[in-house]
Amino acid sequence: MLRAPVLLLVFLALVTQVSSNMEGDKMSITRATGSSAVIPCDLPTQNKQYIHWYKFQEGTVPRRLLYYDVSYSKVVLESGISPGKYHGYEGTDKMYKFVISNLQESDSGVYRCAVWEKHIGSALL
Repeated sequence: MLRAPVLLLVFLALVTQVSSNMEGDKMSITRATGSSAVIPCDLPTQNKQYIHWYKFQEGTVPRRLLYYDVSYSKVVLESGISPGKYHGYEGTDKMYKFVISNLQESDSGVYRCAVWEKHIGSALL
């Protein structure tokens, strides 16, 4: 009887699931703990200046993790976000990519991208 909870904890530690919006569609990604996940974001807006990435977890307030400044090809992390954990870039296919490195169980959640013409602080979300 004591073995079941231990096996369950080991199983939960082996995979992390994330999802993102892609033109309103949902996708699901499952990766091993410690690996990386690349989430594409295909935004229909032509004049993009800032691409924002948000994390949604049940029971918590959505949190902006970073924004990507298209004009300068620069990633700006939100306060309290560890460098190296998240990264964003524009792919050769003109889609914006979001990378989560060293996946952990705490990375499970729903990830969404959004475009704004101006940088808007996370307090306005």
